[in-house]
Amino acid sequence: MTRTQFRNAVRDVFGVEVNINDLDADSWNGNFAVIGASTVVTSERGVEQYHAAIESAVDAVFADRAKRDQFIGCAPSGAENDACVRGFLQTLGLRAWRRPLEAAELDRLAAVAAKAATELESPVEGARWATVALFTSPNFLYRPELGAPSADGSLRLTGYEMASRLAFLLWNSLPDQELLDEAASGALGTVEGIRAAATRLLETPAGREAVGAFAEEYMRLDRIGTQAKDSGLFPEYNPALQAAMVRDMRGTWEVLAFDDQASALDLFSTTKVVVNSDLAQVYGLDTAGLGSGAFEVRSLPADGPRIGILSKAGFLSQFANQKEGSPTLRGKFMRDALMCTPIPPPPGDVALELPEPPADKPLTKRQRLEIHRTEPACAGCHSYMDPLGLPLETFDAIGRFRTTDHGLPIDPSGEFDGQPVADARALGVTLSADASVAECLVRKYYMYAAGHEERKVDESVLNALTASFEGSGYKLRELVLDVVTNDAFSSVAPQP
Repeated sequence: MTRTQFRNAVRDVFGVEVNINDLDADSWNGNFAVIGASTVVTSERGVEQYHAAIESAVDAVFADRAKRDQFIGCAPSGAENDACVRGFLQTLGLRAWRRPLEAAELDRLAAVAAKAATELESPVEGARWATVALFTSPNFLYRPELGAPSADGSLRLTGYEMASRLAFLLWNSLPDQELLDEAASGALGTVEGIRAAATRLLETPAGREAVGAFAEEYMRLDRIGTQAKDSGLFPEYNPALQAAMVRDMRGTWEVLAFDDQASALDLFSTTKVVVNSDLAQVYGLDTAGLGSGAFEVRSLPADGPRIGILSKAGFLSQFANQKEGSPTLRGKFMRDALMCTPIPPPPGDVALELPEPPADKPLTKRQRLEIHRTEPACAGCHSYMDPLGLPLETFDAIGRFRTTDHGLPIDPSGEFDGQPVADARALGVTLSADASVAECLVRKYYMYAAGHEERKVDESVLNALTASFEGSGYKLRELVLDVVTNDAFSSVAPQP
């Protein structure tokens, strides 16, 4: 599981919030934590952190008698074959491990409960320690997808593995009882059954939030909290504002996908923002009716300079240093994430820092980059990145609008894939009309859903998904359903 999936799973079972910052950081492969999680090996320190988080959550439930009694659902006796504890572990184990416990597994957990009950002279303590054992097991933390041979000899996800995969994609958490029942009945073995189950999951608040979770990984919003800013220039930049930036980005994806049911390409031209008073001030909006904890969907001025997700503070503040934005980093991200044409890292002997101009001869960032591109080793890659990022130069290191750079007027012109664009607004409009951006989004979402980077064998699947995405009017919700009902989503590669 990723840290977020672990937090959600613990919350959904125990009603306890885990501080994911207390856990080992996620590994990012292909720019997604879910792909990194498919290959990561947890460190010894990481195991201790997960164990401590589980014990804390279990303790919080068992310390409250009413919660504990409701959680267990019966009165344990502490006996060797305590029917109460065995039934409790069987039911809880199905949820925790996303499959029925085998007889030997249930016996071992029941033995843990009996031993703890005897040594601690408390049947309740026996149930508590068996619960800890259940959730500190690799069967909870890891998500095996080994598959089973199908009629044609290929390996396909089992019903329970499909339930788990659907839940972690569409809820970012564990499957519920209804989904597990569908796994047991064989309903998840058909395209119709999978589509019906996925539709139900998407129609819940957790399904809505899972689209925001994809946006958070896709747009790498995890980096917002790591970007330090000059406190003298940006005194308002604090953890609360950073959290609002994340919520704005996630919320905008959710609003367009569910409330508006709009084209995913509208993400680049929308005027909608999800703001509290702090973020509204950055955007220059009226803060009436807002507070630090009160968020609302608002609209930016129809003729304003800021449109789409690329002019959101949550994007702009990431690709910036402590004092100013970076057209190069902003353009690099767009090349990789929006155009699926990654830029290779610079040679090791190339100076990455732009030289500071003399104090009496200020230069804009554009002018400094033009000088930098006179270096032959720099010109090639920068020609792919800088023209994309320069239209966003009218936004500073935290995303506030500006018209000057070091006292000089900003020229926000640039280009997207060879098309000239006048400014950030024109850039957003251009992206919102470009089918190649939609094609790249399909590739990125498929990687996210499948949990692995793109391979040559995926090309036919991606072509089919791209065609159906276009046919739907680029509706993100339809893309999700098309991905989970595609044969590739339920296929398992043979083990090496």
